[in-house]
Amino acid sequence: MRLDDRFPSHRKVATLSDRAFRLHVSALCWCAANLTDGRISDKELRLVAHVRGMKATARQLEDAGLWVRDEDGWAIHDFHDYQPSAEHVRAERERNAARQKRFRDRKAEKAAAPRQPEEQPRDGRRNGVTDAVSHEASNRAPTRTRPVPGSIPAGIEPSPLHPPRGPAAAEAAGVPSFAQRLADQLADAGCHVGWRTDTDDREALRRHLGRIPTERLVDAACRAWNPANPPRSIRYLIRVWDALPDTAADAPATPIPTPWAERHQQATSDLFDRAMERARARTAALGATADDTQPKELAA
Repeated sequence: MRLDDRFPSHRKVATLSDRAFRLHVSALCWCAANLTDGRISDKELRLVAHVRGMKATARQLEDAGLWVRDEDGWAIHDFHDYQPSAEHVRAERERNAARQKRFRDRKAEKAAAPRQPEEQPRDGRRNGVTDAVSHEASNRAPTRTRPVPGSIPAGIEPSPLHPPRGPAAAEAAGVPSFAQRLADQLADAGCHVGWRTDTDDREALRRHLGRIPTERLVDAACRAWNPANPPRSIRYLIRVWDALPDTAADAPATPIPTPWAERHQQATSDLFDRAMERARARTAALGATADDTQPKELAA
């Protein structure tokens, strides 16, 4: 159940009695939990909340315009303006169940598949102190294995935080081939995010690339970038791009902003230069004052 943070201060809600406020909030939760699309029947009213004078309190909500009376119950006014419909919730649950089933099936297939032993090179020695125990010592850097796309649920592709360059490497890192130019320009602008995308993310990327030039997408990403708390996923930038209006393909291109590190270095240099100018000015002023206060014979 979704509740706006300005809900208690709304003019229809602020004038309610304590009983009416409790009944209304309980009814919102009850309708969302039972998928009634904001509908409460007369016989179900006693199940919504435990308050005294249920029907009288319901009439207060009618008078406030929050509930609408019908033949055998009430309908919460504008319920679907804030809450998802029962059909949408059921469809979402079915999608989640199917996704979990695919994951369990892949996991079962992987567990049932015979595992082939792999020959691992040995560069250690047997410890002669203990009996029949071998301890290997190695100076090699540890190898990190990356999961293949088939082992990730719902077709999610793995990706490092900084995607490599090149179509083949980018495709293996999770960057879709159609978004390679966007990924390169984001990296050039200092916006490094992980490209762990699913089907919905890739559809959103195709939609944004089709309606907005790549340079404007990069410009919007740089304006929304917070170096103190940078996002780690491309999904954050997809939400930023959702708010952008459509832009014609022949619109003048927006130059890619300077990376944040360079902007920060330039700002630091400017601050240092201004501080040095003020220091030199103070030194000169102090020197002139000292000359004026010296005796004339010393000054000569």
